[in-house]
Amino acid sequence: MTKSITLAAILLSLAALALSGTATAGDSPQHKHSGKHDHSDNHDKPGHQHAAEQADQHSDEHSDEHSDQHNEIHIELSSRMQQLNNITTEIAGARTLVQNTALFGVIRAIPTAQYQIRAPYAGTLQQILVQQGDSVSKGQLLARLSNAATLKPYAIHAPADGVVAERYFNNHELIRDEILLSIVDYSKVYVELSAFPNDINRLQPGMPLTVLSLHHGQSANSNISYIAPQMTEGHIARARAVLDNQSGYWRPGMHIKALVQSAEIPVALAVKKQAVQRLDGKQVIFVRDGNVFTATMPEFGREDDEYIEVVSGLPPGSEYASDNSFVLKADALKSGASHAH
Repeated sequence: MTKSITLAAILLSLAALALSGTATAGDSPQHKHSGKHDHSDNHDKPGHQHAAEQADQHSDEHSDEHSDQHNEIHIELSSRMQQLNNITTEIAGARTLVQNTALFGVIRAIPTAQYQIRAPYAGTLQQILVQQGDSVSKGQLLARLSNAATLKPYAIHAPADGVVAERYFNNHELIRDEILLSIVDYSKVYVELSAFPNDINRLQPGMPLTVLSLHHGQSANSNISYIAPQMTEGHIARARAVLDNQSGYWRPGMHIKALVQSAEIPVALAVKKQAVQRLDGKQVIFVRDGNVFTATMPEFGREDDEYIEVVSGLPPGSEYASDNSFVLKADALKSGASHAH
């Protein structure tokens, strides 16, 4: 009896051990598929690594884009404030850039417009009727004389319109083969220009130019009429223009500056140079949309005295602040300027 009970106990123990082993074997696969363990294994696989890199790259691009948007400056200004600050706008479009070559020179009398008045016969100057500086007209009586050989009186008349530049004799003086008066017609004058070798290659006869006074700010337009074929000993080439001087403003000996239109360059897009401002070391213009001006950074190219070419970064037809844009720059530098996010 005792042996039977002992054997039964042993058999029950063995059955319990068998059931425990079966349960343990069933738990092991479920643990391998746990989320944490599988996620760690999947990150070691190439496909999942590439997906993670793409996610990081997208995150960086989004961050850069957000940063660029954050740095974009917008200024809101009412129409009344724009008027009070004299902010005007233009439409960006095609333009022909006019490039100038600056030359310096002097006003000269035209040699063929200078007249030396001589007495045709030796005699006595009975009466001289003009003074130095007087304006005379062609045919006007200048002086009366008597012929020393015949004692007959005769007269001298002005050969052309002009100004008495010099008077050499007074009444009752004896005249021989000498100059009595000098008359110059200043209605047209020469503009004698000096050009260095690097300038002369850009010049051609017929090119338009603007002559500027160095003293009073007056200006006049003309064209190059002559370019000397040889250089001076100082390696200077001479160029010349004829200037209308009916007003008498351009006096011989006056020093001037001339801007010669030496090139015309058509460009697809240009803006005023005075519209360009510098912010954070970059050139910007302020593009208008309603009452909002946005600081835009185009790429610029060639330029003339007034306009500069836009190579990229600005759509044609954009309205931009062309005058007094420095007011917008000042506002942008204030802490109150709003930034896009």
